Amino acid sequence: MEPPVNTITSTVLAEGSTPDPVAQLNSVRRLVEDRYTCDQPLARAALHLIDCATDIVAQLPGGDLEAARGALGSARAAVVSATFAVGRVRDMATAEAERS
Repeated sequence: MEPPVNTITSTVLAEGSTPDPVAQLNSVRRLVEDRYTCDQPLARAALHLIDCATDIVAQLPGGDLEAARGALGSARAAVVSATFAVGRVRDMATAEAERS
């Protein structure tokens, strides 16, 4: 049986306000940091993915070729981070199964 999924909810938005997406992502990052330990591979990957998304969103106003290249670099970094996390979790699960 898989453990329940921890859901993070935020009430950062005030009714009628127009939130800054970068500030929203920074808030989400703080919530993840507060809720999960950084020794968890998926938590580290999530933090990195949030950082990559923040970098991309911060470049949106520019919308030029350099911003697009930056977005591509951030997306590649996010894929590498997520791939590593999956491998690490798999290795940890295998080691745990062998100990049992």
